[in-house]
Amino acid sequence: MMRFWSESWLCGPGSYFHGPLGMFVNLALWIIMIFLVVWLFQAVISKKRTSTSSSSPLEVLKHRYAAGEIDREEFERMKKELQG
Repeated sequence: MMRFWSESWLCGPGSYFHGPLGMFVNLALWIIMIFLVVWLFQAVISKKRTSTSSSSPLEVLKHRYAAGEIDREEFERMKKELQG
């Protein structure tokens, strides 16, 4: 039995647009949806990265001094260099 053009090429039941042009519209919709999901995922990931790395150099220096990684003399020297 011969199949009609509306039953294949992504134009069957559940498709948004039927016909030969509908195939391209359906593919475009899927591509747009996939692009939006990837873009949203990247936006969330990059937001997390910027929020964790937004500390100023002086804050990092204070944290290192508080953790005992550097001594008072080195802290003062680096602080003067950062402040200009």
